[in-house]
Amino acid sequence: MDQLTQFARRLAERLGGPTGDVYRPVSVTEVRATILPYRTHRRALALDSVEDYETMLLRLAAEERGLVKTLPPAAAERCRKELTQPNPDLGALDEIGEATLQMTSMAAARIVADEAAAAREPAPAAAPATAPSPRVVPPAPKLQAERPAPGPRAEPAAPPLQVEKTPPRAHEDPADYANSCQRCRNPLPRGRQVVFCPWCGERLIPFTCDRCGTQLDSDWKHCITCGATVKDPYRFV
Repeated sequence: MDQLTQFARRLAERLGGPTGDVYRPVSVTEVRATILPYRTHRRALALDSVEDYETMLLRLAAEERGLVKTLPPAAAERCRKELTQPNPDLGALDEIGEATLQMTSMAAARIVADEAAAAREPAPAAAPATAPSPRVVPPAPKLQAERPAPGPRAEPAAPPLQVEKTPPRAHEDPADYANSCQRCRNPLPRGRQVVFCPWCGERLIPFTCDRCGTQLDSDWKHCITCGATVKDPYRFV
């Protein structure tokens, strides 16, 4: 599981809890101060520094991979613009402290898919055991002077068995794919941003109106809530 998904999973666990609501909106300030502070959760998040933690939170608030919905939309856009810089200014988190993050159903599906992929990974094979060398017993002493009989010769240990590994077939290595398309159920590449399914063309990251934040279909030309002209920046036809 990559660090951004692990960050979202930890946040979902903290929001859910025994009686909580994983989908309730929380502010960026709440996440940093009380819900998922770095000092308390740095080991679980596997992050080495505060800068790494704040970079993960900045990516999450930028709606990377559609794990959360950030409101107002201008806050998400602010984070996205900052992440395009060679050295992002992490102080942007202070500027958007009142913006809210809300877990999406896509985040829940991605977390479940990553956990299933990790469960399918085969356990490492145990090393083959080598046969112990036979113990050499020295000859018993003789009372008369005579040439002693030679003792048994130690046999060399048998070499380890070489087990030929069968190469995995296409789309069967869980390290290559993180989850599957919700529409066609085909596996999706991991380690990169996947906006559209490479198999059926379904849009995986929500397309929303810049004015009011309403989720729209990728090929729509106007928002169904406020009527604003919209265009999917990732669709070229």
